[in-house]
Amino acid sequence: MRLRSFSILIGICFLGCSYAAKLPKSYEKTPALLHVSSLKQHDSVGFNLVQALQELIYPKLLTGDLALWEGSDKKKIVESQNFRALERNARLPFVSSNDLFVYEYWEIFNKTFTFEIQGFSFTGTTKAGKKINYGYVDIQDITNLLKNTTIPANASGSADLSFWNALHSKSYPFHLVQFGNNNFKSNLRASLQIQYQALQDPSINRAFTKIMPVKKINYKVLAPDINSNLENKNFYRIFTETVNKNKQTILNNTESDHFKTILFLPWEIDQINILEKWSKYKNIPFQELVSVELIIDNNSVILSSKQLEELGIKLNLQSLEEYISEKRFSFLLDEINTQEIAPQQSETYYKLLLTNPWNKITP
Repeated sequence: MRLRSFSILIGICFLGCSYAAKLPKSYEKTPALLHVSSLKQHDSVGFNLVQALQELIYPKLLTGDLALWEGSDKKKIVESQNFRALERNARLPFVSSNDLFVYEYWEIFNKTFTFEIQGFSFTGTTKAGKKINYGYVDIQDITNLLKNTTIPANASGSADLSFWNALHSKSYPFHLVQFGNNNFKSNLRASLQIQYQALQDPSINRAFTKIMPVKKINYKVLAPDINSNLENKNFYRIFTETVNKNKQTILNNTESDHFKTILFLPWEIDQINILEKWSKYKNIPFQELVSVELIIDNNSVILSSKQLEELGIKLNLQSLEEYISEKRFSFLLDEINTQEIAPQQSETYYKLLLTNPWNKITP
């Protein structure tokens, strides 16, 4: 297996060296069509562009609030009822389709590669196995949406990455299926040549968006009736005392009327969930408290880090944020970014956060 992998690597290197001399050193803005397969988005990318983009725009396509054109020439609109009819005939729901096509313009000038995204087209397969062309969405119609929406990220991804920056990171796998008038039907190798030059050739400069290593960590501190160690007991005791002394703070931060009905009764905390934001400084994880969710009598209230600071909670003579960063208590990870973590894998994932490169948080 190692010999085969080494041979493939040598072949790729040879290909990179051999075609570099054949390609033009520069070219003006040229239409480029990229095919992105949902099935080929490996975990270390951190996000699945195909699935995430389809889920993002799907509600707007259903209502007709987003223009869906029959083709990239934008001559005719696909009405929302026609879109729904196409999906009803599809083998899989629109959001589960495998193929995304990205329309771009590529340019190399002064040994620098740049690109502009023009739009996206979406396809599917009928129950009879025939191709469905759902239509084309222009980038101008969703630019603000892409810039202002965080793309769902697995444990290996970044929690603060927008769709826009994900697209401009060029970190996702794709295949160049057309460049100018060349659809590579007679020369598939030319596709790899052009793609290599644009994305990997060391003689070409490029400024793709850099993905910052950021994680959102959501975990529950185990209640004393589940784990009765001293730290967990103390954690719940101090929070319970603080809450009962500051009931108005709870009332100010929840829309539930239930807390008013139990206002004059002692409040017991059933569960404590903590949300943190982790970043890296000199390769050392830095933990920042975002919020704490308290479950009281089956009702939830969320307190921000600022509100918690105002409560002045101290544990073992430490501030709340300092104390929870040490993780002396027993806990279970619920989510890393938007990926749910099974209870039996909590400890494994937590160790990987502390030891592995952050694009390789997989057991």
